[in-house]
Amino acid sequence: MQKLLIASALGFGLVACSSVPVQRIEISTTPVEKPKLTLPQADQLFQRPLEWVIITPDNVEEVFEKIQTLGRPLVVFGITDKGYENIALNLSDLRAYLQQQKAIIAAYENYYQQSEKAIEEANNRLDKAEEEANKELPEPEKKAWEVWK
Repeated sequence: MQKLLIASALGFGLVACSSVPVQRIEISTTPVEKPKLTLPQADQLFQRPLEWVIITPDNVEEVFEKIQTLGRPLVVFGITDKGYENIALNLSDLRAYLQQQKAIIAAYENYYQQSEKAIEEANNRLDKAEEEANKELPEPEKKAWEVWK
């Protein structure tokens, strides 16, 4: 039993004196590429001219006669004053909606520009970290017990 204890103590002593080799850690990074946003081109809006004719009981026959002389079919589309007001309000709402859509598009554009910048900065930091990790490690200092070998 005493020999076993002495052998164990001697074994632990030898293990404690051995040097641990420095292992190199390898870091592999791949830059993150942001997918490009591809939007279709929107058609340019061209509005056709409108001609409004106001018909009153005083000019109804004159307007009908003018329409017939132009060779156009005699058809009247009527709208009340409230309907005309609604058309004007609808067009105003449409303009406001288009302005909101422009603001949303501008926000998306700003977001993508900032995210592209952030990704580029992160990739640069990763490249620098990889360069630092790949530099030669310094030779470990010799331990006092290794000098006696």
